[in-house]
Amino acid sequence: MTVDEALAIVETVLEDDEQLNDVQELIFKQCWEGRQSYEEIAKFSKYDDEYIKAAGYKLWKLLSEAFDEKVKKNNIKAVIKRYLRRHQVTLHRTQVIGVNLSGADLRGARVSFANLSESDSSTDLQGANISDYNTVSDEIIKAEDAHNQGILSSKKERIYHWNDLRFHSQEQVKIAEALDRTNTLFFPNSKARLTTPAGRQNQEPDFLIFHQGKWGILEIWHPDTEKDETRDRLFASHGISIIHYCDANRCTEEPDRIVREFLDILSQG
Repeated sequence: MTVDEALAIVETVLEDDEQLNDVQELIFKQCWEGRQSYEEIAKFSKYDDEYIKAAGYKLWKLLSEAFDEKVKKNNIKAVIKRYLRRHQVTLHRTQVIGVNLSGADLRGARVSFANLSESDSSTDLQGANISDYNTVSDEIIKAEDAHNQGILSSKKERIYHWNDLRFHSQEQVKIAEALDRTNTLFFPNSKARLTTPAGRQNQEPDFLIFHQGKWGILEIWHPDTEKDETRDRLFASHGISIIHYCDANRCTEEPDRIVREFLDILSQG
C-alpha cells in the first residue's frame, strides 16, 4: 500500500471537520516512509522539530480517536491494515490512487470509487466530480454483489450502493437484485409524505413495487424489530393494502423465492 492510498483511507475515516492539515499530512507521510524521528522530519520541512513534535502529538491523538485504537508513529501501517481487515475492504494498488489522486485535494471531500481494479489504472480522476461515484463515507466496508458494486458506509449508518441506488442493508441489496432479475418496477427506500396521528410525517418503506397494475410494499423484517402496523394502516388508507414482511435471513438465503412469492401475492390481491 502506498502512502497516498493510506491517506485516502484516513481521509474517509476522519470527520469532515477533522481532516489533516498540511503539517499533519507531512508527518504522516514521513512516518509512513520510515522517518520516525521528529528531528529528521523537521529537516524535510520548513518547521523546527519542536513544532513538528507538537503537531505529531495532535495527529496521533486524532487518529487514535478515529481508528478507535492507539496510533503511534511506528505502528500506523499496522493500524491501517487492521482497519482494512476489520471492515473487509479490498484495496487494489493501482495508478488510479497512487498517481491520479496523488495531486488531488481530497480534504473535506467524500472520496469514492466505483471500481479500483488494475483495469481502471488509465482512468484520470483529477478534476473529476468524485461525488458521481459510490460514496465512501466515514468508514469503508466492502459488499459483494453480482455487479461488483463497491459499497461504503458511515460510522452511524452503513449505506450500501448498487446500480446508483442506496440501501440500508445487504438484505435489501439481495432483494433489489432479485427484483431486477424479474424486470419489475420498484422503488427502494422511497420516502412518502403522509398524514399521521402526529401530523404530516415522512414514511419510508423498504420496497414500493408495481406489478400487474397493482402497488405493494415489501418489508424486510428482523426478529429484534416490531412491525409498524400504524404505518401500514396509513399506506392501506391510500390504496396500498398489500404489505408483506419477509424474514431478513430468508432475504439473504433465498431472495428470488421471496420475490416470486410476493409478486404472486400482489397479482392475486
